[in-house]
Parts: sequence; C-alpha cells; structure tokens
Amino acid sequence: MVSYNTAELRRQNRNRVFRYIYSSETPVSKQDVAQNLSLSLPTVGQNLRELLDIGLLELQGTFDSTGGRKPKAIGVNSQFKFAMGLMLSNRHIHMACVDLRAHQLCDATITKPFSNDDTYCRELGEIIEQFLNENEIDREKLLGVGIALPGIPDLERGVVDLSRVVDFQELDIALLKKYIPYPLFLENDANAGGVAEWWNNSSASPMVYLSVQKGVGGAVLVNGVDYLTHHSHSGEFGHMCIVPNGLPCRCGKKGCLEAYCSTARLSDNLGITREEFFAALEAGNKEYQLLWNEMLDHLAYAVYNIHIVLDCDIILGGVLAQFIEPYMPDLRARVSMISSFPTDGSYLHFSKYRKWTSCVGVALHFISDFLDTI
Repeated sequence: MVSYNTAELRRQNRNRVFRYIYSSETPVSKQDVAQNLSLSLPTVGQNLRELLDIGLLELQGTFDSTGGRKPKAIGVNSQFKFAMGLMLSNRHIHMACVDLRAHQLCDATITKPFSNDDTYCRELGEIIEQFLNENEIDREKLLGVGIALPGIPDLERGVVDLSRVVDFQELDIALLKKYIPYPLFLENDANAGGVAEWWNNSSASPMVYLSVQKGVGGAVLVNGVDYLTHHSHSGEFGHMCIVPNGLPCRCGKKGCLEAYCSTARLSDNLGITREEFFAALEAGNKEYQLLWNEMLDHLAYAVYNIHIVLDCDIILGGVLAQFIEPYMPDLRARVSMISSFPTDGSYLHFSKYRKWTSCVGVALHFISDFLDTI
C-alpha cells in the first residue's frame, strides 16, 4: 500500500486545485472548485490563498450573487512564468516566447545560416539575449530555453544527430550550453511540433503531427506523449516511399515523400521565396499551378497512407501551414477521392501555431515541468 505524508497530500491537493482552475477556459469560484473536486471549502480556501499569495492565481472579478456576498472569480495568472523556444533550420532561427497557457507572446525570425561551430553558438546566445531584451521578458520569470532542431538529441553522447536538411552530421550540445545561461532542453523539431498541437487538443485519442517544410517529418502522440521506438525514428513520414524509383531524396533513396513535398520545391529549387511562389500561384502562373497540383496529390497520398494505418486525426504543420489554409478543402477532397473508406477528410486539420509550432512545443517542455511542481 502506498502511503503519503501530510505534506505530500497537501501538495497533491494544491496541484489538483490549480489544475482544475488551469483547465477551465473561464474563471471559477471557490465553491466550483470544492464541488467538482469533492474537497472541503476550508481545504480549497487554504490552497487558493497560497496560490493567490504567490501570484500564480489572480482575482478576475466577481460572479453574480445568489444571496450574500458575490463569489470571487479566480483565474490563472498566465504571465507568472514564461518559456522561450527556438527552431534552428539551415538558413533561419525562429524564436517565440509563451506564457503558462501556451499563449504566444512574441516571436521573430532571423536569417542566419546554420553552422556547427563556436561562433554560431556564441552568436545564437547573443540573439537570444537581444530577443528577450526587445520583448522585455523578465529573466526571473524565464523557466528555460528550448531548442528544436532537425535531428535527434543523443544526451549520452552529448550531441544532436542532425538530418540531411543541414550540412552537418552532429551538433555538440556543450557548445550550446556554453553560451546559453538558462536551463536548456533540446528536441527534434517535428516531435516538438506534435507537443504544441496536442497541448490544445481536447480529445484524448491518438494524434499525428505531419510537418512539411524543407524537411518532412512528424510525430505520433498517444496520451500526449510521443510514440518513440527503439531508435526514435517513429514519425519519419518524409522517408516513406510515395513513388517507387522516383525523384532522388537527400537520404540517398528515391521516391520519398520529402522529395515530392519539401517546400524547397516551391522556393529553393525555383530561386524564389515561398511567399513569391504563392503570390504567383494566386495570380494564375500555369507552371506553378502544375507543380502545386502535383504536390497536393502526393501530399494527399501521404495523408491517406498515414490515416489508413493509424486511423486518427492528422495535423498538418511546419512552414507549409502558414500557406495551406486556403487549399485545405482541395486537399481534403483529394484525400477523400483516393480513400478506400467513406470519408470527407475532416480528420485532417492545419496547425494552430503555423510556422511557430516547433518553437512553442519545445518551450512547453518547461511549462509542463513547472505545472507538475505546483
């Protein structure tokens, strides 16, 4: 039998009280908390006072009275703590800060080619400090800095095994820690994106996050946790074969999804930006329309293949998410057309955070850990 001391029981009750208020989209009253958690009013009142005193909760008005004094409306002070997330790519650094409720408070993108050396990491530390200063982020409230990368962190070896999206094989984690004076967390960019999308998912069912950018990857989440296999290669959707013996992929194989649906086909390969591609597409450029239709067809087959195996909602994210919304009905129709089972493709959604998904997701590591300590 598991036994708990008084201090641990009090901590658990405090966490239950906070979690109940945190899970509510609107402020609650003391009576609401007591009734829904089956706790006594004195117990709830004591925990509320403690949480209000430290500033984690705040009074947010009053409710209408049913007789006597009006009940106080109590909610979470979402800006009690912050976390910062970055996504490093071959050419850019994306940054975002989030509060306790995963609200994106500020963000920025800087063009800076990735380089696996001391100079890059030192300048990255300087960029982080400048970003925090410009957005007036209180360092005392900063829980940590998360970094999402196109690769798999290997903490035992102290490196990140980088994908072929960047021109290096390994990144020395010690170089990052040398210039970032905050708690640091590293995560694969697609896995981080999956966490961000799950955070606001009201359903408890499994979910797939499909990230489409220069690299194509993803994550499978079960009960909010990445489904990780022996080698952490689950969700590598970008390297499933779409066209046998098709276009060459950076992985050395042919016909991979990434070879057909990488956003590089819409920008780097054409010598233009993604914004210029979609502007020309909307203006009726025939060549771009053919390329885009081909890309949507292959993306539809990828979505269909994932769904027929896992039968769950699929969130489409990555850089493509900031452009895909107007084309989602078309993509869903293509998925429905090739499906072996009746479907309208409504299981396919696009990312809430668009291109910032990985930044938000890796920052949420610190938010989640903090909430567990309350």
